[in-house]
Amino acid sequence: MEVFAIQLGAYSLGILAAVLATILFGLTNVVYKAHSTDVRVLEISNTRVWISLPLAVLLVLLPIRATSFSMTAQAAIALSFSMIVGIVMGDAAYFMSQNRIGVSRAFPIAMSYPLLVYTLAATYLSEPILPFRVFGAFLVVGGVGLIARTKGQMQEDSALDNKRKAAVGIALALVTAVLWAVGEVVLQFGLTTVDAVDGYFVRMLAGSLFLLPTLPFSMSRARRPSRKLLVLLLVTGIIGMGFSMALGTFAVKYIGATVSSIIVASAPLITTHLSVFYLGEQVTKPVAGGTIMTFAGIVLVILGV
Repeated sequence: MEVFAIQLGAYSLGILAAVLATILFGLTNVVYKAHSTDVRVLEISNTRVWISLPLAVLLVLLPIRATSFSMTAQAAIALSFSMIVGIVMGDAAYFMSQNRIGVSRAFPIAMSYPLLVYTLAATYLSEPILPFRVFGAFLVVGGVGLIARTKGQMQEDSALDNKRKAAVGIALALVTAVLWAVGEVVLQFGLTTVDAVDGYFVRMLAGSLFLLPTLPFSMSRARRPSRKLLVLLLVTGIIGMGFSMALGTFAVKYIGATVSSIIVASAPLITTHLSVFYLGEQVTKPVAGGTIMTFAGIVLVILGV
């Protein structure tokens, strides 16, 4: 896999992986949002992790790499930490925040995490500070915030009726940004001397083992999803966690946590325009402006090397 990456150009392959991961992430978020009242966060977490673990095992066993599985103890700890903190705990914090203050407020706050990723990467991984990339990151965060804020502003004003509930929701969104950022930077560190396939496998294994004690609670008879919904969750899980995280791991390996996180943060470009296409929603001026800002920011980030 590493040889294949070199042949195509590691940076170009990483950009492609990040874009594909973002598309899959956006598609699955539409499904989760549509069924948010039918399933709990615990059920979503378990189904997507456990259905994706076989894919990680398959990728490790397939003869698609020039080298065999190799993992140091330091890398394994870092990769496991990035999964548990960044994905399991970070996603849980986000969903709890979303339930309290709504998507239009939780998402823009949480999606400010690429700025924190850049700060942490520059501080601890000696990543250079590039003016065009910094400006591009601010454009992406601002554009995403404009899209998400405008899209849900009218429907979710009631989410702030309870001041204490709102304060907790905002705090959880900020915690989400921190957890996601720390997870991404530690992931980049863990992948320094490790093949992306091996790193993906260790991350999925760590997430599965961490969630193992919660499995009986997520599948209790009292709240067990219908068979149709369970199949939908399993399919969505393999796409959103399996393929999306595999691609995300490759992206961080080849282009770094900063560029990867900024591209992934542009997911509202996918979800919003899917809503326009399938649900007939109108494109407002703020949404159009946010789209232009986000695209411009991504271009600056990608070219600012």
